[in-house]
Amino acid sequence: MIQFYPTPLSLAEKAFAKFKSHNFLRVLEPSAGRGDLLAPLLDKWGRRYSSHGADKIDCIELDLDNQAVLRSKGVNVVDTDFLAFSGAGMYTHILMNPPWKDGADHLVKAFDLLVDGELVAILNAETIRNPHTAKRKLICNWIEEHGSVEFLSEAFLDPDTMRKTAADVALIWLQKKVDIKQNFTHGLEVEHVSAIDYTEKNSIALRQNTISNAVSVFNAAVKALKSAEVSREEADYYARLLGRPLNELHKTTQDGEVIAIQERFNKGYDDLKKRAWTNVLHSTEFNKYLSSKAYQRLVTDFEQIAKLSFTESNVRGFLIGLVNSQGDMNMQMLLDCFDEITKYRPDNRAYYKGWKSNEKHRELAYRVKMTRFIIPVRNSYGLGPSWDDLKKLEDFDKAFAMLDGKQQCHYGLYELFHSMPDDLKRSQRMTTDYFDVRWYRQAGTVHFYPRNREIIDRLNRMVGRQRQWLPNDDNVAPTAFWEHYEKAETITTAMVLPTVRWGHPSDEQIEAAHTKACEDAGLDVDTFFALSNTRPSQLAA
Repeated sequence: MIQFYPTPLSLAEKAFAKFKSHNFLRVLEPSAGRGDLLAPLLDKWGRRYSSHGADKIDCIELDLDNQAVLRSKGVNVVDTDFLAFSGAGMYTHILMNPPWKDGADHLVKAFDLLVDGELVAILNAETIRNPHTAKRKLICNWIEEHGSVEFLSEAFLDPDTMRKTAADVALIWLQKKVDIKQNFTHGLEVEHVSAIDYTEKNSIALRQNTISNAVSVFNAAVKALKSAEVSREEADYYARLLGRPLNELHKTTQDGEVIAIQERFNKGYDDLKKRAWTNVLHSTEFNKYLSSKAYQRLVTDFEQIAKLSFTESNVRGFLIGLVNSQGDMNMQMLLDCFDEITKYRPDNRAYYKGWKSNEKHRELAYRVKMTRFIIPVRNSYGLGPSWDDLKKLEDFDKAFAMLDGKQQCHYGLYELFHSMPDDLKRSQRMTTDYFDVRWYRQAGTVHFYPRNREIIDRLNRMVGRQRQWLPNDDNVAPTAFWEHYEKAETITTAMVLPTVRWGHPSDEQIEAAHTKACEDAGLDVDTFFALSNTRPSQLAA
């Protein structure tokens, strides 16, 4: 049974209005859906505060499509299952419209999670009117001692409601306060650092597997941070008392002290979580096998991953996703390598008419030349290639090793240019696993002579299929197409391009020169286009 009932705006505004404090240091929405319940808060930040206010909101949501919507609104998606959630952030506000079937379970967990702050929940009214379970009775006691409840009829029948229901709802407000003056650790469930002896701390890395170790260390760090912040505020509290007249020692500014703890702890908690996730990413050693650009894309995507709670299930899910997407990342690495070779100099390309070409859009495709290509690699301050150029050469090593079915080069471009032998400096021809190269330091270029044409052909065909210049099934294309493809380098050499004063000839000029070279070589361009427009089913017929 579907439990997703998006909160209508009118009800979300009533729920939001229940909060007495509008100092939203950190907010949790445990069953976020598409963020409908958060709309008034997001609108408030959009109108009055920085557009980055949404990054103070943590959301939990199971549905992947809904997660994408939430991230587009700028909020943090930290987990998928609230009842299994073990995040340790100090939330000042919790706003929730949980699945009504398990509403009591969700509310009890949320209130237990709250340290010092407010909670507003939308539940089925029967949860409060018919307290026949222990958790329902507990909630009724909490309402009596710590808050209030308002019953609403037809709340999910407003015109703006996506999924309607006639059931009455209970709009519950609860507040939890921690009495710092009487007991600094009350309600914080702090495990002091002194409670973990030296032997226990050192045995963490020995008694569990790698992922469990990392989560155990993270949880210990969070508990130690919480203990330290409470102790720090305790010390500051008594220090402030020492500066007051004796007859005013009973006075306190509790609210300010709790806020100080929450702000410092949440900042430290986010830092610990980011460190923990970064350590996981570095431990995968994916950077050994990905190009610098592919790895940078992974790091960029990782920013969203690092907002998740650092739990075993989330870490395992991330690693499984990483393995499953390795094929896509490898393909992207080949595309990066191909573009790096072809983007600087059109004369590194061998042109052909792509399979996807048609009368309306004749796409001129190209492949890397098998005989020689040239890449800019400058002599940085006379000390050799720059760090960026070395990374580019290392990317070539990784891509060509992968095309060769190997994990890494034995002696690649990176090793050659990093060691800078004298013959390389004198522009002598040097050999690596996949290329012979000459480096012309004054001109700032390296000439590459591929040693294995099959690997270059493999690169060209994989990129061609990915970009739909080539058919996925070689047998689909007629012989005329492959004759044209195989002659691409010869035809490109015969092309006569116009001289331009600045830069390179335009795409239209290259297209015209290629068409002329095809005709001079005896290739019937019109017949070729007719064939490339033919559907595979028509060819079979």
